[in-house]
Amino acid sequence: SGVPVFVARKRIEAAQALRARHPQVDVVISDDGLQHLALARDIELCVFNDDGIGNGWLLPAGPLREPWPRPVTAVLHAGACPPTDAPAFAMHRQLAAEGVNAHGERIALAALRGRPVEAVAAVARPEGFFSMLATEQGLALEHAQALPDHYNFESFQRLGRSEDPLVCTEKDAVKLWRTHPQAWSVALQLQLPPDFWALLDQRLQALRRPRA
Repeated sequence: SGVPVFVARKRIEAAQALRARHPQVDVVISDDGLQHLALARDIELCVFNDDGIGNGWLLPAGPLREPWPRPVTAVLHAGACPPTDAPAFAMHRQLAAEGVNAHGERIALAALRGRPVEAVAAVARPEGFFSMLATEQGLALEHAQALPDHYNFESFQRLGRSEDPLVCTEKDAVKLWRTHPQAWSVALQLQLPPDFWALLDQRLQALRRPRA
């Protein structure tokens, strides 16, 4: 992305270190940060996948980390819009039409159709990745290996033949390329409506105005 990225066990420490090193930064984005209350926030965006609020229960009985609905700046949803009084915007997600490997080489996924393909994913919903490869890109998945989220790939073993194309997510490529640089990383592309960006720009501009 070309912007500074800081990581720490506590979000507030990451934000403080980032600002100390890069004082010109005036917007800090915290991924998955709604429950990190020590880090003050001016804008809150809540993102829902196709499951929405599920059964409406909190972890571990359900998918929620805190009761819903709650006040937020805006809601982004892939499936049906969850109950909310906040502005809500539908997201459209699709896989990129090409893959890239650790050497920077690219291949059109259409070129892999008709060949036995092995797919691997260590994300929260690996089945979604596999489904999009098959339905959107028309790939024949000879093997689809779902691994635990944030898997380190140190003990990863292929299920198929070494000569068959190996396809993975962008998130997993960073770790998988250390031992399988030929693996094709496929990006997940996200499209948001113009009204969302207009709202975000409006909120950011309001925050930048001098306060009395």
